[in-house]
Amino acid sequence: MKKIKLTQYITMLAALLLLAACSSDNASSDSASKPVADFSFTNDGSTFTFTNLSTNGTKYRWDFGDLYYTSAEKDPVYTYKIGGEIRVSLTVTNEAGEESFITKVITAPRIIIIDIKIDGKFTDWDDVAVTDQNTSGNGSIQKIKIWAGGPNVNVYLEGNKKMLMELARLYINTDGNSKTGFLHGTWSESSGAEFLFEGPIVSNGWGQFYNHTDPNGGWGWAAIAGSGASLSASPIVSLNDTTNAIEFSISKTQFGTLTGSIGIGINELNGAWADVAYFPEAPKFSTLEL
Repeated sequence: MKKIKLTQYITMLAALLLLAACSSDNASSDSASKPVADFSFTNDGSTFTFTNLSTNGTKYRWDFGDLYYTSAEKDPVYTYKIGGEIRVSLTVTNEAGEESFITKVITAPRIIIIDIKIDGKFTDWDDVAVTDQNTSGNGSIQKIKIWAGGPNVNVYLEGNKKMLMELARLYINTDGNSKTGFLHGTWSESSGAEFLFEGPIVSNGWGQFYNHTDPNGGWGWAAIAGSGASLSASPIVSLNDTTNAIEFSISKTQFGTLTGSIGIGINELNGAWADVAYFPEAPKFSTLEL
């Protein structure tokens, strides 16, 4: 048997160790270049901001879990139209075409769908927040809700048994500015109302809308022909032995352009044009931000 010299053995052993080290380095290099998917998220209501925490990725694919959209952005922002628990997935791809995948569960707020119908049935107002209420208990009107999410400005009024809405003046601020609009003798001066409705609410009868004619404010205001038909109301409904309620809507087309908010002040009168109540009690507006 041929003997191997010690120097040859040492040389062969060094070569083997070097080969093993190179193989190990290549394996470590391959492992280091593989993509690893990860992300975090924050939300403001139904809008979620996704922060990509992935490594070694060059391409990204987000599946937002609602069957509507995907995204190839690195850090997308997405607004959900559904609520509840939703599985969000991220696939990360590197330059070699290798992929990594992760799924996380988010919880989106419940989506509230409000569809107001003027029919004297008030359950469709349950998810609408109270816009203003009378805390003193004086006057006929105790509570107002305003909803303007569709083509109309919808109003729900709740009051005591004196609230009959036989006649009323509605003062309506459509630009959120108290320094524009007309003045009126039974509301605060410089109240900022751009429109006035005067007449019966409950009967959908001869009521009339007015708008101001003086661009600088003041007392000049004029009737809008045929405008009464844009207000539609339910009958007064007795909720219990102490409480009446009514709902009505006004077409937004009656107001031209609404900018930012709508405010409503109400002067209720009886059939003899005598004051029953003002709501809110101080001459101001119950205001809904649009």
